[in-house]
Amino acid sequence: MKIATLNIDWALKTGKSRIEAFLTQQDFDFLILTEAIDLNLKNFKFKYHSKPIPENIEYEGLNYTQYLNGEKAYRSIIYSKSASVKKYNVVDDKTSLALEFETEHGNLVIYATIIGTRFRTKPFVTNELENCIKDCRKISETNPNLIIIGDLNTSFLDDEKQFSISGKTKQSLQSLFKDLNLVNATENIPQNIDHIIVPNLNNKIDAKVFVEKNMLSDHKGLFISIY
Repeated sequence: MKIATLNIDWALKTGKSRIEAFLTQQDFDFLILTEAIDLNLKNFKFKYHSKPIPENIEYEGLNYTQYLNGEKAYRSIIYSKSASVKKYNVVDDKTSLALEFETEHGNLVIYATIIGTRFRTKPFVTNELENCIKDCRKISETNPNLIIIGDLNTSFLDDEKQFSISGKTKQSLQSLFKDLNLVNATENIPQNIDHIIVPNLNNKIDAKVFVEKNMLSDHKGLFISIY
């Protein structure tokens, strides 16, 4: 099973059609896009959005309609080859999305999110960290097989502090992962702030980059294979 994530930066760098063409060539079971617009990816049968950012108004310091030249903004989208069997409530449904899927490794909950939608700008970054922690702790009480995935704006490598929102964010997330018995499969990828955190299933997990930074956006695209 392959699970991937990419922050496409609203498709501002390369445009919608080029990103669609590239992602349609990839073979993933799940693909999570952040800072996304609605893409037509024919290799996925199902598509689930977080609630769209309100249009034609300033929302959390930015008029997204103007910024994206009329495109509707979604902070998180889950593309899947299989249908979701359950949706979980989240604190901020414009930023995060939590869905349960039946897989060969059991029923897994994919929690897609962004921490730092405006990078270090407060109160948004503080709220998003707190919301993530609250959501994941609550979801884990129902199903501990939780995958946290998306743009955390945090490098977990000790010598890459410049790539992180703050040391507090890193420490808070590491504590969350430990408490929920989760493993950060992507923590050792250098100069990387997007992550895939998985339950400790005692499976073999490989993590790789499928698109380098500045090819489609200003983020690396990552995927994990679970065997």
